[in-house]
Amino acid sequence: MDHNSIIDRKNFKVYKHSEDYPNAFICDKLIAPCVSILNKKGYKTKASCSGHYKLEYYEYFDCDLKFLDEYSKDERIIIKRIKDNGFDYIEEVDCTHIYILFDGIYHFDKLPDNFKCEDFESRSCVDCKVDYYDKFNNKRMRSKVEKELEEKCEVLRNWASNLPVLKERND
Repeated sequence: MDHNSIIDRKNFKVYKHSEDYPNAFICDKLIAPCVSILNKKGYKTKASCSGHYKLEYYEYFDCDLKFLDEYSKDERIIIKRIKDNGFDYIEEVDCTHIYILFDGIYHFDKLPDNFKCEDFESRSCVDCKVDYYDKFNNKRMRSKVEKELEEKCEVLRNWASNLPVLKERND
C-alpha cells in the first residue's frame, strides 16, 4: 500500500505522484492534508509522520546486569546473551507516533486531546503516541490501531484548520 503523498513546496498543494513536481516533498497520506494547511498558514514544517502499525523489534547491547531480573520478566523482551559485564536483548516496539516537526519554535494555545508539543533545540514538535496494547496489556487488532491513526490525523487536520494564519516571519 502506498503511504505517501507529495506536497508542492511553493503552493503546498497535495499531489499523488512526484514525477512532474520538482518542488515537492514526500509526506504520509494521512497527515499530508494537515501538513499542507500548516505550511499554507505560515507554520513551516520540517518532517512528519502519520504513525504506522508495524511489528518491529529493537536490539540493545551491553545493558547493565542490575536490570537483568526486571527485563527477564517483561514478555516483550527477549534476553539474547548474558555476559560478564552486561547483557544484550531484543525488545518489541509497542507503539507508534503521529508527529509534526516544525522548522522553528511555535507556541500553540491549545492542542488536540492526547497531543503534546515539545521544543527540541530550535524546533517544536507536536506528537501523539498510539499504543499497540490496551490498558490490560492485550495486543490491539491492527485494524483498530490503524483506525485510531486515521482518526487522530483527522483531528490534527481540524486543529490545523482552526489555527490563525501567521504574519510574515523573520527567522
